[in-house]
This record gives sequence, structure tokens and C-alpha cells, in this order.
Amino acid sequence: MEIEKEVRYIVDNKVWQSVIDGTTEYKPQEHMIDITMGKYGFESFAKTGLVFRVRQKGQKTTLEIKKRVQDREWQEESIVIDSVERGVSYLSLAGLSPYLYIDRTREVRRYKGLKIFLDDVKMLGKYLEIEYQESDQAEDELREFLQKFDITGDPQPLYGDIIIAKYRNDQSFKSEFDKKLQSLIS
Repeated sequence: MEIEKEVRYIVDNKVWQSVIDGTTEYKPQEHMIDITMGKYGFESFAKTGLVFRVRQKGQKTTLEIKKRVQDREWQEESIVIDSVERGVSYLSLAGLSPYLYIDRTREVRRYKGLKIFLDDVKMLGKYLEIEYQESDQAEDELREFLQKFDITGDPQPLYGDIIIAKYRNDQSFKSEFDKKLQSLIS
């Protein structure tokens, strides 16, 4: 079982490019789609403490379960499956329904002991997600990274939480989101 420690920030194009220029490539850019499923729609995580998702990352598809250990820290387990449809079908048999998707391109970079995920999330914008569980001096390296690349502002919530807030408050976002989710699962 893997433990993830992460924080994310929304960034502009200037910061995005400076991070690319000032870090080392770890994994090239690839397209990803996550479909999150639950018994209670957007309230599923709050009621169960678990995230069930089907992830297509390039040519690989996985079924994943995440459990929040504490703020910014997760336990995660995943298995490889043969298709998104199979994962959705499998979770549907357990009484779960798709309620959220995240469509993005992701490039992974390295800065010292940090993994930097450059996520261009459709319908949301550009974010840096920083994982720091592999670093011996995590807090110092994270602080140094934020300062070096002039990343300011508060850490952002999970992408799902950002989407849920927009979904509840913006009718045109809701309509576009629902249409895209249906196209992914049908």
C-alpha cells in the first residue's frame, strides 16, 4: 500500500514554464481520465471516507481505492484492469455510480526529493500538484520549491472538491460537466 503526501496550487503560464525550465523530467506528458464512483454522488467521500475510481492513463487502465489518512495524506491501492468500461461495470455491481470525472494532461517532473505533477485540467486550468513523501527533508524542500518558483496563494483543495463547488454554483459548468461524464461512461 502506498502513502501519498501532496499539496496543489493553481498557477499561471509564467510559473508553469519556469517550473518546466527549473526541474528535471521524470515522466513525459500523457493524457489521463479519472472517473470517480460512489453510492452517494458528491457526498460519497464525506459519508464513506473512500474514493473509488477508474483511471485511464495513456494505454493503462487501473481500478483504484484511496483513503484519506489525514489532511494531504492518503493510503492508495490499485490494480490493472483491461478497460474503463470494465472498471465502471465492476464498481456498478457494488452499488456505486459515476458522479465525477477529471480529464487532464499530466507531466511529472523532479525537484530534489519532490515529484512535481504539472496538471492541465480541462474545465479548471493549470495546477501543480507536489508529492513529498519520498523526500527526507520534505518540508524544507517544499518551502524552497515554492519560494524558488514564486508560487503564492493558499494550497488548493482536491480537484474533485473544486469541481463540486463549480458544479453546484455554475449552471453552464454543470451542464457541460454532465454531458461530458455521460459521454465517458456510455
